Amino acid sequence: MLVKLLFLSLLIFGVTYPLCFWISFKDPIKNHFLRFHLGCPVFLVGLALMGLQFFNIDGHLKLWLWVWFICALLLMAYFWNKETVHLGLVTLLCWWGIKLYTLFYSSWVGPSFQEIAVSILAGLILSAVFYAMNLGHFYLNVHGLKLYHLKNAVMVFGTLVLLRLLWNIYGIMAFKTMYGGEQVTLRYFMTTTEGTFLGVALFFGVLFPFGSLYFIFGTLKLKNTQATTGLLYVILSAVLLGDLAYKYYLLRHSIPL
Repeated sequence: MLVKLLFLSLLIFGVTYPLCFWISFKDPIKNHFLRFHLGCPVFLVGLALMGLQFFNIDGHLKLWLWVWFICALLLMAYFWNKETVHLGLVTLLCWWGIKLYTLFYSSWVGPSFQEIAVSILAGLILSAVFYAMNLGHFYLNVHGLKLYHLKNAVMVFGTLVLLRLLWNIYGIMAFKTMYGGEQVTLRYFMTTTEGTFLGVALFFGVLFPFGSLYFIFGTLKLKNTQATTGLLYVILSAVLLGDLAYKYYLLRHSIPL
């Protein structure tokens, strides 16, 4: 279970993170900003692929994942000394990676559209907050950078969290799961011992991050990027904790929240 949690998180983060370059597509950030943001996801996907060699997974799928990884390495090498990336190529690579992740999830866990869609949304949320946090750090090193880059990153993150919050509200009202040999509503399941941590996932995964946006926009209004970055550190920790709890219930009880 823990191994699946780790590898699924690494893969979906790696194939969605480069999409964050779209946040500043009108005015790309320079000063070698893109180096870390190209290298980090490729490195994490590489770690995941090396670990997956020890598991019984379809050989053709493994091969295609390695092909994707090599293409990502080549793309990173090509843009390493440039100031901007070609968003078309980056987006194509990400969509290809998401497609491979979909096939991988279907093969390793199960072909559930809802589960795969929620897993991708979770990856986008994690990517967005990680990008925003690192962007906040960049403001501490590069003076004169326009504040709207960080505002846009926070707005994208907030929009994704809002989508998951609305989906969670719908799911809690409408979905059922097996407990004690019978189908029960998620509202009832959350009151049981087994379902307690679903409330933890809801709080740390969406409620706390969404509520914290009020304070983030307050610090941005004061142009205090250092305080904003500190808050984003806290939110990233909460999102990681919530995502682990969400994925536990996704894999253990097939609850797509």
